[in-house]
Amino acid sequence: MHVCMITSSYPRNASDGAGMYVGSLARGLAARGHTVEVIAPYDPLVEPSDSGGVLVHRFRYVVGDRLSILGHGRSLEADVRLKGAAPFLMPAYMLAAGSLAMRLHRRSRFDIIHGHWAVPGGVIAGLVSKATRRPLVITLHGSDVYLTTKSGFVARAARVGYNQASCVTAVSADLAQRAISAGLNEGRSCVVPSGVASRRFASGDGRRMRAVLGIDANRPVIGALGRLVHKKGFCDLVDAIKLVRLSHPDILCVIGGQGDLAETLRAQARALGLEDRVLLPGAIPWEQAPDFYAMCDAVAVPSVVDRWGNVDGLPLVLLEAMSSGRPVIATAVAGNTDAVVDGVNGLLIPPAAPESLADALNRVLDDTELACELGENARRAAGLRYDWDVIVGEFEAIYSDALSTSSHERSGVSGEARPTGS
Repeated sequence: MHVCMITSSYPRNASDGAGMYVGSLARGLAARGHTVEVIAPYDPLVEPSDSGGVLVHRFRYVVGDRLSILGHGRSLEADVRLKGAAPFLMPAYMLAAGSLAMRLHRRSRFDIIHGHWAVPGGVIAGLVSKATRRPLVITLHGSDVYLTTKSGFVARAARVGYNQASCVTAVSADLAQRAISAGLNEGRSCVVPSGVASRRFASGDGRRMRAVLGIDANRPVIGALGRLVHKKGFCDLVDAIKLVRLSHPDILCVIGGQGDLAETLRAQARALGLEDRVLLPGAIPWEQAPDFYAMCDAVAVPSVVDRWGNVDGLPLVLLEAMSSGRPVIATAVAGNTDAVVDGVNGLLIPPAAPESLADALNRVLDDTELACELGENARRAAGLRYDWDVIVGEFEAIYSDALSTSSHERSGVSGEARPTGS
């Protein structure tokens, strides 16, 4: 199949984790012999890197770098509101992406249009699908659905894509239900979770990462990774570390990532007297992520529904940590409950509850046998359900079904899309 993906985020260099879901899916499809072309916005951080057989086309929508803020997680302030210039840049963005897609289609016709994020990717993909009469698949990731619940205009725009799509996939059951509440037809929806390169994350070297960060080989480490935004719940993690320190005086919490809350978290650590217990090293390069997880005695995924109503879909960090064989402590929100079975392959705790988080962290730090059992079960579960080989196969089935339905409709045979996937 010849697949066109339209996305607002795609890895910009070899170390970049932004849009890694789209990058991994595209590479997985290319490895199976499909032709995959990706349309993504230009960003100042774009560098030449191995494309994995994917044809990546970057488009500019504004002159210069200063206002190239759409996509790659940079258009939202702390992941809760659009930055001031973003709405004014959107028309040029959509025109540039749509025009590029049409030019590429005229050169070599696509079979499938796949839009990532309901807005703007799903909207643009919907318009391209209608113009080219090619079947459309849309994938929902998280913040896109949040925006549709906060703005009637955004919700109406998202429905442009929803109504055109043969299938709309969501990375978690919770996300699918929220999208349905915001206007998605339930009959067009299905859940296809995030994927993980399970074998890659099973081979990390924790000693190497400890050396990079200057951490003693025997010091207990609680790890967390992600953008530093409200919905990740990292403020609760810092509060929890104050309690964990009472039982484990030498504990170190390492929160890797970048975002608008970096200074807030540093100030919180200082106020709690945790300057030497909470380390924020900035972004962890993608190629070093397996080593990061391997360094950790436990990994925290303390996601919350923030006070604006935003919440994760299914955090890739959760699946990566599970694949690494680490004991995971996650809050019982959104897609976390799809992946973690409490007491079997991780521990589930209430969201926004630092005391519960501290108790769970102490539990795995104090019980080596439990930590190993949770980690091994997590590794096994991630490989069986979330490995990219499995997820790519599900998308192949969805594409084939969409093409079959589209072919029947063009030939005058009645029939409705039958979304597949779990």
